[in-house]
Amino acid sequence: MYEIKSLKESIQRFINLRKENVSVVFLDLKNTSNYVYINENETFPSASTIKVIIMAEALNQVINGVHDLHEKIRVKASDRTPYSIITCLENSTYEFIDILTLMIISSDNTASNILIDLLGMEKINDYAKKIGLKTTILKRKMMDVVAVKSGRENLTSASDMLILFQKIYNHEILDREMCNLMIKILSENTDHEMLLRYLPSDVKCAHKTGDLDNLNHDIGIFNINDNEYILGIFVRNSEFNYISKDIIGKLSKLVYGFFYSAL
Repeated sequence: MYEIKSLKESIQRFINLRKENVSVVFLDLKNTSNYVYINENETFPSASTIKVIIMAEALNQVINGVHDLHEKIRVKASDRTPYSIITCLENSTYEFIDILTLMIISSDNTASNILIDLLGMEKINDYAKKIGLKTTILKRKMMDVVAVKSGRENLTSASDMLILFQKIYNHEILDREMCNLMIKILSENTDHEMLLRYLPSDVKCAHKTGDLDNLNHDIGIFNINDNEYILGIFVRNSEFNYISKDIIGKLSKLVYGFFYSAL
């Protein structure tokens, strides 16, 4: 069995050598007394990790009959953001579940903004508070340059994201079917440049990434031979994004090495 004290010390040594601001949350889901929390309560721009709480509220509204997974959603020209898959395609309508899936697996910003309009920003924030998130707040749409210049930024913390992912894993929000759907969608994330960067290709992880200039985040639920853990690594103030992605990848490899050696 790996020693949690040794794991924490190894992570801390790695972070101490870096000039970037790094937050880490690690939780062994089979033995929750084994955890590593470093700078976990620092609040920072959420980037696209905020999309997980948008997904949760979307499915909450499905459960409550406000929306339907197969409801047809029309995409207006004004909805389309640059570099979005939906923007590149000519389709004018999508099913609700497809919009939701694209928001997560390819971090599609057009999909995110459509859902923010459909669900309501206030409803999304109310749901975040309801399930116990303390710092997570949606203040603007994606790619809203005017909002960014005025100082409005979406916020979260590593501890909040850990709470959210743990509640999804334990089926403590929504219902079992919807939590399993969220894990399925998160498992299809196409971004393997961070947590999965240096891991074997068969490693399973239900995760969500986020990036802005000089900032990268990734948090997910790992399954290794039916042993599971949540790992979130959040890096701010890096000189270049490729540096923060490398930091996340190397820390993830370090954790994987400790965990895998104990199996």
